[in-house]
Amino acid sequence: MIPFLKEQGAKCGIKFSYGGKIGNTMNSHRLINFAKQHGKQDEVMEILMSYYFEQERDISDNKVLAEAASKAGLDAKVFLESNDGTDKVKEEVEDAYRKGISGVPAFIINKKHSLSGAQESETWEDVFKQLGYINK
Repeated sequence: MIPFLKEQGAKCGIKFSYGGKIGNTMNSHRLINFAKQHGKQDEVMEILMSYYFEQERDISDNKVLAEAASKAGLDAKVFLESNDGTDKVKEEVEDAYRKGISGVPAFIINKKHSLSGAQESETWEDVFKQLGYINK
C-alpha cells in the first residue's frame, strides 16, 4: 500500500515519507477546531498534513503545532497550553464511534453511508454504483 500511495502522491506533488513519530493527536485536533473558528482550518490542515506525511514532523508536539498555526497567521501558543476545546474533540470522537467510524480517513456520503480507511478506486466505484450515482 505504501509504494502505491507514494506513487499516487508524487503525481499530485506530495512527497510521502513515513518515518515520522506517531503520537497523541488530541492537540492537533484541538488546533484544527481553533483554526476553524478563525477561518484558517484548511490552511492549518494543509500545513499539518505536510508536516506529518512529508516532513516527518511530530504533530503531537505543541511547539510544532504553534509553528503550524503561526504559518497560517494564527497565534495559538496560549490556546495550546490550555485544555480549551478538549471536550469538543472528545464529543467528535464519540460521535464518530456512534456512526461506526473506527479509522481514518473516514468518509460519510449523504449523511448515511460511510467508508473507513484507505480504499481502492474500485471500492469507490462500487459504492457509487450501489448508491445510484453512476450506472452499473
